[in-house]
Amino acid sequence: MAGARNIIEGSVDLGGRPPLDRWLRFAAPLQERYDAENGARRATELQSAILVGLAIYNIYNFTSIVLLADLLGFSIILRLGIITPLSLGLVWLIGRTRPGWTEWLVTAGIINSFMVPIYLFWATQEPLGLLTFGELPLTIIFGCVLLGLRFLNAVIFIGTALAATFLALATKDGLEITLGLIFAMQFATACAFGLVANYRMEKRRCLDYLSKLAITIQAENARATVREFEALSHTDELTQLPNRRLLMARLEEMLAEGRPMAVMMIDIDYFKFYNDALGHPAGDACLKTLAHILARVAVEHEDAFCARFGGEEFTFVCQCSSEVEAARTARSLVHAIAAADIDHPARPDGLGIVSASIGVAHAAHGTTGSFGDLLAAADNALYRVKRGGRNGYLLNSMEMAPRRQAGDDTRAKRFPAAALQMA
Repeated sequence: MAGARNIIEGSVDLGGRPPLDRWLRFAAPLQERYDAENGARRATELQSAILVGLAIYNIYNFTSIVLLADLLGFSIILRLGIITPLSLGLVWLIGRTRPGWTEWLVTAGIINSFMVPIYLFWATQEPLGLLTFGELPLTIIFGCVLLGLRFLNAVIFIGTALAATFLALATKDGLEITLGLIFAMQFATACAFGLVANYRMEKRRCLDYLSKLAITIQAENARATVREFEALSHTDELTQLPNRRLLMARLEEMLAEGRPMAVMMIDIDYFKFYNDALGHPAGDACLKTLAHILARVAVEHEDAFCARFGGEEFTFVCQCSSEVEAARTARSLVHAIAAADIDHPARPDGLGIVSASIGVAHAAHGTTGSFGDLLAAADNALYRVKRGGRNGYLLNSMEMAPRRQAGDDTRAKRFPAAALQMA
């Protein structure tokens, strides 16, 4: 139990309460979970137990013919006219009220049912009327065992029943003191047995649930750990983008489905110079910023996916129905990176900001081949962009290269207009 308690307290916020108190009540979060998991079954059990108990309860109308001849009519009215409709109403309410309220309604119902036989025992003047006392312990067993009252409710029921019984024995006309004491001892013994039985049943129910809950929590934690490790194994630690392993899996999946797509290899221009001039911490910060930009662009495109391929290289994959659409996406990536206006003081070409070169490979609908072929085609295009001056993209036979217009101002030179040229 200690191990289960530690597991539960470590995983569920109980507000400082123990999982189970001395009255065998769960802490509020556990009670809510228990009710959600077992409320319907508990309601069905209570309904069936009440109907069985009600049938037996009314059988005692036949014993009243012999034992309570002076109160026969009144007995039938109390049992059939009052307790039976109230009990049927209780059966209807069960399942339609909150589980906590249900338990208290059932407790009130069994207390009311107990008051009828104790009153008839107290009020009858028939010599055989004393024999109706035997019905009282049966009511105790019914409430504590068959109904399975929650332990605190059982204590309240037993306490109320004891008080009512002792009062009836003490005030009943014509009852000898010795016989009254014997009745009191017999009834107190039945109450003790019923309460002990109820406590043991309730304790077993609660401990079994806590043990099962601890096992469930352990299993959930284990699954969460596995998912976490899987996520880590597919996530680049620096940029938090998917890594090459997940990239390969996604590409393979998209190729198997025959979907039209574009694969873009993205290389940050002169990144080694950036690192050498500003240091690796600045380089890491730059990569994280660029990863955020690429991820933002991916969100804006249908079924797009961005991953860190390694070093200063990224891969952008998106669903594109045509080469023109692929070119448009590559251009938006080039412009988005340049628009970030990240200073690059060590560029040998004097541009002064961080830019990117992109090689694009487009796979039409139903294309067959491997993801390795697509990556190789995109990488080859990337190599040609870098040889052509960087800060642009190449898509198969179409090349996007920087072009500067005469009269451009300083900022325009830092963001060169690019024209689509046929190779």
